[in-house]
Amino acid sequence: MYNKYLEVRQSNIGKGLFTRVEIPSNVPIMEFTGSVVTFKELPADSSSYLQIGVNTYITPVGAVNGVDFINHNCDPNCMVQSVGNRAILYSLYIIPANTELTFDYSTTSTDTLEMWKMDCTCGSNRCRRVISGYQYLDKSLQEEYKKKNAIPIFITNPIFQKR
Repeated sequence: MYNKYLEVRQSNIGKGLFTRVEIPSNVPIMEFTGSVVTFKELPADSSSYLQIGVNTYITPVGAVNGVDFINHNCDPNCMVQSVGNRAILYSLYIIPANTELTFDYSTTSTDTLEMWKMDCTCGSNRCRRVISGYQYLDKSLQEEYKKKNAIPIFITNPIFQKR
């Protein structure tokens, strides 16, 4: 993976994770390495936790490998795929050197607006202004993400939808 080619730098919205080398399309970039917790174990402020299953989340790890600095973007260059209790960041297309790595936080969330929402300041022409669970994405955007295989199975397969 690309861990040794990634670095935390200042982005347009704070700190972000950047690549120092060009990354090819559709390759694994890095793994999210926090501990796995269940929905019942989430603290009151769990906004930095990554959902990897209907009832499973990965905790933040701090500055250890930069993974906690991957920002949201409504027009991302990465996606997250979950397999069991693992989550891996993949490139969606060729990412040039010195580019910030981003993914759409809605693609890994089943939260309702009451559970979690975030005001977006990504600056993309496609910015939705408010980010929450996958179900709030426009149907055409959901289809676009599905075609790119950018949605974890726990979100797209109804068998996994119960908490």
